[in-house]
Amino acid sequence: MKVLFLSPGDSLDYQNDSLLIGLKELLGADVVDVNKHHHLYDTFPEDGLANMYGKGMTISRVLPDLFVDRNDIEGRIAAREFDLVVYGAVWRSHEYLPLVLETYPPEAIAFVDGEDAASLHPLVAFHTRYFKRELFAQHPATLPTVHPIMFGIPESKLDFSRPKTRDIAFCDPRDTSTYIYEDEASYYAGYGEARFGVTIRKAGWDCMRHYEILANGAIPAFLDIGTCPPTTLHMFPKLRCLQVLHEGANEDTYERHAEWFQQYTRTHLTTSALAKRFLDTMAGAAVPPLEVAA
Repeated sequence: MKVLFLSPGDSLDYQNDSLLIGLKELLGADVVDVNKHHHLYDTFPEDGLANMYGKGMTISRVLPDLFVDRNDIEGRIAAREFDLVVYGAVWRSHEYLPLVLETYPPEAIAFVDGEDAASLHPLVAFHTRYFKRELFAQHPATLPTVHPIMFGIPESKLDFSRPKTRDIAFCDPRDTSTYIYEDEASYYAGYGEARFGVTIRKAGWDCMRHYEILANGAIPAFLDIGTCPPTTLHMFPKLRCLQVLHEGANEDTYERHAEWFQQYTRTHLTTSALAKRFLDTMAGAAVPPLEVAA
């Protein structure tokens, strides 16, 4: 399968980037990213991370920089070389759109909307597959073609091996003075030493911090998770997080649930798992339940 992935590629975008990483993990050089997402590749200079959002942690420099032919994209679209055309950031990139809509059937086109706002882009009217991260409500006319999507974390970032020496991680999104970490290693170590990490909704419900907590063997103490809409964070273990909040953030609670969260993260919350769900949906496979068993 060949995928044309169209987006600006000029800055970190967690939804766009985590989906692209997952597709690359599954399909390698058969995913043609235009524009090239330089910050995702291992050839991107480390000293360039300091100026990126979140210092480029978790998402940047995770892919091998395989050769990808990015020439004559217009001609290759016209020749239908690609099986799927994905717009990874629909509000910010419409390159080749008239040609794509003319050449490909709606079921071979995907618009990905990773914005915090609940509104859908007017392009949803074309009835292509439309993937919305902060999905709160759907107009009846778009219901069959609008699907939930969420972030993922590269499996290479998972490390459940660190010994736990404290109950609650120092980093707390309710107190920006706890944002003391200057590099990924120390930031991850902060969660790695803790049994639980506090997390909350930011501008949107989905947030890479949720996944970074889980990736380091901690359990999210997700304080407002009970009010998250069912179609948002649709594969996140919301019920299990609520159970943990009810039981309390202590060592006994951690021991009861840690292994379950680790397995769940590895199975459902990685970038490759995200990309597989995406491809299954594009292929018309049954959409998984809005919340899997917890």
